[in-house]
Amino acid sequence: MTSNAVPADDRSPIFFMSYAHRPNNAGDHQVKHFYDLVYSHVDELLGLPPGQEAGFIDAEMTGGQRWSDDLAYAIGHCQVLVPLISPRYVQSEWCAREWNAFLRRARRTVPGGSPSSGDLPVIPVWWTPYPLSRFPAALRDVQFFTAEGLPRPEMARMYHHQGLYGLLQLGQPGLEVYEAVAWFLAKRITDSYWTHDVEVGDVDFTGLSTRFGEGI
Repeated sequence: MTSNAVPADDRSPIFFMSYAHRPNNAGDHQVKHFYDLVYSHVDELLGLPPGQEAGFIDAEMTGGQRWSDDLAYAIGHCQVLVPLISPRYVQSEWCAREWNAFLRRARRTVPGGSPSSGDLPVIPVWWTPYPLSRFPAALRDVQFFTAEGLPRPEMARMYHHQGLYGLLQLGQPGLEVYEAVAWFLAKRITDSYWTHDVEVGDVDFTGLSTRFGEGI
């Protein structure tokens, strides 16, 4: 693995946003809106060249479809995984495959990077609240995005207790927090990008476990 930078001819996405689709993709437009907001911020923060993708999200696949070539490329070449945590996510076999595919890739901290050796380029985000006690161990062991540094302490508490989906239901006060979380998440993604190097390569989904943390 080499030093992490943004080559002018690289088309690999910086981050992969993983989420569980709802039946008939109902409500997926809300996830896509959040993704677009984070994408725009990451693109601006990194000053990406034309054609370079800041992120990837699979807005098409449902539970009965197969992996697309674009999805396989993205999960094998992105540098940061951003799971949107919800009850459906924890129960999703597809999301478990994405999680396992990313975490089986070799990774290292870039020389001079600040994260401890235990940190991962995985940033779980609360989409809807869910009891930690019900999480698979593989999810419980990863540091969740806490939105530290928001302008007012109660904003981080609102995000933690309501999740992004809940914030959208609270009118203007929730929207203010929602937009601030998107900005701070983009900053966290770019920090992770500069301090981690995840080996890229083709992903073979054959035999990937449908349970979080297995087969890594």
